[in-house]
Amino acid sequence: MKSGKMSVTRNRINHRSVFKPRTKNDDNAELSEDMVISARKTGQLNLSTKGLSTVPNRVWSINELTPEEIRQLDVGLEFNDDKEKWWEQEPLKILDLSSNSLTELDPKVEFLSELSILDLHDNIMETLPAEIGNLSKLRKLNSSFNKIKHLPLNFYNLSELRHLDLRNNLLKELDPAIGDLIMLDYMNLSCNNLISLPIGMGYLVRLVSLDISHNMLKELPPDITSMRVLKKLDANSNNLEILPPFGELRHMEVLVLHTNNLKNFPDTTGCAALRELHLANNSIDEIDVSGLESMGQLRTLTLANNKIKEIPEEIVQLLNLERLDLSCNNISKYVMRNTRLLSLTGQNLQEIPQAILEDASEAQITCIDLSRNKFCNLQDNLSIVTTITDLKLRCNQLSSLPDWIGEKYKHLRFIDLSNNRLSSLPASISLLEYLLEINISYNRFTKLPDCIYDIERLEILTVGNNQLSLIDVSSLSKLRRLATLDLSNNNIVFVPPELGNLKNLRTLLLSGNYFKQPRQATLMKGTEEILAYLRDRIPT
Repeated sequence: MKSGKMSVTRNRINHRSVFKPRTKNDDNAELSEDMVISARKTGQLNLSTKGLSTVPNRVWSINELTPEEIRQLDVGLEFNDDKEKWWEQEPLKILDLSSNSLTELDPKVEFLSELSILDLHDNIMETLPAEIGNLSKLRKLNSSFNKIKHLPLNFYNLSELRHLDLRNNLLKELDPAIGDLIMLDYMNLSCNNLISLPIGMGYLVRLVSLDISHNMLKELPPDITSMRVLKKLDANSNNLEILPPFGELRHMEVLVLHTNNLKNFPDTTGCAALRELHLANNSIDEIDVSGLESMGQLRTLTLANNKIKEIPEEIVQLLNLERLDLSCNNISKYVMRNTRLLSLTGQNLQEIPQAILEDASEAQITCIDLSRNKFCNLQDNLSIVTTITDLKLRCNQLSSLPDWIGEKYKHLRFIDLSNNRLSSLPASISLLEYLLEINISYNRFTKLPDCIYDIERLEILTVGNNQLSLIDVSSLSKLRRLATLDLSNNNIVFVPPELGNLKNLRTLLLSGNYFKQPRQATLMKGTEEILAYLRDRIPT
């Protein structure tokens, strides 16, 4: 009896209220009268995350009056001001159907002739209706994160389309007619199953951003170089072996080609605007020197996990380079004799091999750049390189500097210690008699180290974004050549009027502190105004 009763009880448990099949009436009910009224006023309708399996019927005729609404029309057209007026309706221009369970889009979508933005992302659609091509005013379409396998030919009639997002679908190919979407400036085709791209892509001459990453492409069509205003091309994680010359893409700023099957350095001759070039995880064995010459704006060059054996001397021509990643290569020689530069930026280093430092010493290098690594301290064998004039150590984890730095690096003219964990400097810094500029911003200083006041030739002192609480004018006045002083974003509560007597200052930055005088309006007027303001307040 007991077990039988339990069985009956289980049979009565009914999950249909939660998991029952979605009906068309359920979907239609999601479009309330208030939503219709709002859509008519604003031209926008948001049906995102409603659990829809179909689009409510009324959406396709949302601006048409129902028979009931027609019956309610007053013959004299005397309307309550609070009610909508049918002649003042906005046609539907923005429709959001994202994050539902739509398996298809009704062909009636063509009735929304004024639609400019259509969001269909995060559904389970396998195709789009041919009628979508009749939306002559559509400017933005997001159909990402669906299961779309192909696009109807009429789709390419969307001649006003500017923004197309089709990422994370199942597309295997595109028709050459894609070249008819001539107004496109953004297209994302990433995470599909594309094996090739049609020649017609070259007609998309207004494209600014193109993402074709995470597909199965082996080559890029040669006419891709006709996209003369392209600024970003992302083709990472494909099977690329062959690339066309990119020289005509003179506006390109970001080129992402990592994780492919490339054996040769891409031809970027002429890409003068390029700022980022990502080539990690390929099989490149040599850096193309000719391409470097035209990339004066390059800030990031990643070549990790390749087969490079040598760094060319011409790398020094990249004066704006901030990140160079050559980790996990076969580099056996650092060419430094002619460049006089040791650059190991952005490689997660904590230590430099002795052999490299010996080569650097022999080459009499003048610049060491160890920025963007993980150095907690400077190893003692760095002291064997005594000819350097520039030392760049920003973005590490340094909490202190060795005492020998002022004794061994006597020729230093520039030192960048920004973005570390420093709260003090060794006294030997005062021995750097040729030092012109020191940057200790973004550290943990609560006061300016005394050794700085003894650097008589110092012209630029950057101490922003620390925890300084006071300004020692009497000590600063010893720096008679000081032209730039950055004390911004500290904890300074008072600005001594005597600071105005430092008449050699050409740049004084004080914003982002706790003091109330000078006011922000004065600070914004520039250094001369600030100094004059302070001098006027010196007690007589």
